Amino acid sequence: MESGDNDDGKELFDQEPDLEEDFGEKEWPFAGEGKLDDVPAPTGTACIKISNTLGEASEHSGDFSFGGQADLLPPVPGLFVDGVGPVPVPLWEERALKLIDKCDKSPFGHNMDTKLDESVRKSWQLAPDQVQFKNPSWQAGIDKMAVAIAYRLGYKGIPLQCVLYKLLVYGEGGHFVKHQDTEKEDGMIATLVVQPPSLHEGGDLVVYRDGQVKYRHDFGAAEGTATYLTHYAVHYADAEHAVEKVTKGYRLALVSRCACHRRCGTWNEIQTNL
Repeated sequence: MESGDNDDGKELFDQEPDLEEDFGEKEWPFAGEGKLDDVPAPTGTACIKISNTLGEASEHSGDFSFGGQADLLPPVPGLFVDGVGPVPVPLWEERALKLIDKCDKSPFGHNMDTKLDESVRKSWQLAPDQVQFKNPSWQAGIDKMAVAIAYRLGYKGIPLQCVLYKLLVYGEGGHFVKHQDTEKEDGMIATLVVQPPSLHEGGDLVVYRDGQVKYRHDFGAAEGTATYLTHYAVHYADAEHAVEKVTKGYRLALVSRCACHRRCGTWNEIQTNL
């Protein structure tokens, strides 16, 4: 790219003909100054404010991933599975094996194909139409969590729906290598993983950002509350994540999609509330 010299000896990138009129004085836009190998920096008061605002955008755009104790959910969900009956938690071996017998092996997507490979993913799953929650406080708690999740993600005033789309069971050696989920439906924003009280070991959910481990969710294991309380984790739908190997016992996870449907308003309305 060529450059031209102005009267002050400062260099300027060549502009398209229709832009030259806007920068007829051969100066950097927005009162900036410099040579071709310089990094532009704002010098005017207004420009500095704009730069600072853009720099702070990621800090106010919502949490990338978060979780902890699910205070809004009861420790006993009243889980009932067709063909199995009541599923008490923590999940013990006899009931876990009966539950697994009703499940399908969890597949994964690779390019345009759906595959089964336990070196990549080892778990079992059940469709939501075979799952019920007999405790009336459970769904009420999920609805309240949806409001809190929307706020934490930066969608202030935007109603989200958290809808169960699979029940997962991990036995010893169960895991899922680092991957990125495909969008389950239009408007899907995030994934909610709820873990009822559990006696298993291992199986942490690890969420990556920019290729690096950014968040680790152990669902109360380190604090010693995993056995007695319900825990949760949320991450953006397109976040890379992995489930580490379960080293002992059985892990039960309830996975929901958090989506904004058409009644949430237009995209302009959503942006206004961000």
